[in-house]
Amino acid sequence: MNMNRRIYITEEERNDIRKLHLREIDESKPKEKRKFCHGGNVKSLDEIVGGDELDDYIEGVKLRKHGVNGLTDRLELLKVLRLHPNITDGGEHLAYTIMNDLKSFKPYNYFEEVSKDCNGAMDKIIELYKENEHGEELVKDIEKVYGMSHLSARAKEFLKHCMSLIKEKD
Repeated sequence: MNMNRRIYITEEERNDIRKLHLREIDESKPKEKRKFCHGGNVKSLDEIVGGDELDDYIEGVKLRKHGVNGLTDRLELLKVLRLHPNITDGGEHLAYTIMNDLKSFKPYNYFEEVSKDCNGAMDKIIELYKENEHGEELVKDIEKVYGMSHLSARAKEFLKHCMSLIKEKD
């Protein structure tokens, strides 16, 4: 066996080998969508958290309107819906509002100042919900409410859609 033998390849062959190798590397890694933040697709932290202003929902019940604050208030009210006989729709309006709030954040991103990363606004909602004193995990809490017998079938459909919105973050 002669070890001093040289192999010559053409530029085209070299490019083919390079493409083959790069394709194998690309297929081995999960494809990750890189998010880009710009003025038109970013929600601020204040918008995601929501305000602390309380609005009357029904007599004796006040809720915060938007963001994670409103989300936790509505989920808490759905949990104790039986204690409020004035809510006669079986929680449909509350569940519908939760679904629409989540839908409104889905296409947006959030720019994380500390890490300088652009992440989905839904990721930030999930993170902030966990940090809330009433929240554990958003999907699990919605599943708990979904399993309650005092909710109407329509409210449960809205909640099911909420779970799919959260699970399909991207």
